[in-house]
Amino acid sequence: MKRATRVSLSTLALAMLFLVPTAFAQSVSGGFHVVSDEGSRNIEFNAKLHPNGSASGDLKFTGQLSVPDQDVDGDGTGDPSSTATTLSLRVDIDCVKVQGNRAVLAGQVRESSIGTYVGRRMLLTVEDGGEGKNAEPDRYTWGQYRSTAATWIASDGELEFDPGVGLTWIATDFERTDDVGIPSNPPAGVDCQSFPLSSYALEDLPPGSGNIQVKP
Repeated sequence: MKRATRVSLSTLALAMLFLVPTAFAQSVSGGFHVVSDEGSRNIEFNAKLHPNGSASGDLKFTGQLSVPDQDVDGDGTGDPSSTATTLSLRVDIDCVKVQGNRAVLAGQVRESSIGTYVGRRMLLTVEDGGEGKNAEPDRYTWGQYRSTAATWIASDGELEFDPGVGLTWIATDFERTDDVGIPSNPPAGVDCQSFPLSSYALEDLPPGSGNIQVKP
């Protein structure tokens, strides 16, 4: 009987060991619909930060947007006024950062009702106000960013093969040992580390417009 008890306890301990990483995984999820002077927008998202530091998830955005009717052909037929349209995006989340009840998630636009938005980066920052009668309002802000990746390579025009092409370095202040330095090739895309979480100006979600959940 004692032997059977030891086996059962060992099996239970092993099962709990495998469940711990999943139970404590950080995640951000929710959805809301808001209407402002800029129009209406609907955002749904579900993202998770894995124990190895990678992130995955999905974000869907639908909102009203003013797009200038530009004269792209140069024939004088363009209208400088803006045309209201509906923008729909699907974003693959590849980075999540959680601090307390606030989180930022970012990813690349994979699908869009306006083709020029495909490939852009989108950030969504949210704050979980809690649940129940004493809860604070949930809050959010979002932004989309064009890629700043360089489309050219700097090289010495007098050399057929410049050995310096492709080299990277960190520029630091030689007289300061605490200088972390500036990389010669900083990341081209905006991600969760681009701005401190405390720097975002968040908007309150109106009552009944949705719910945000941040699990640190």
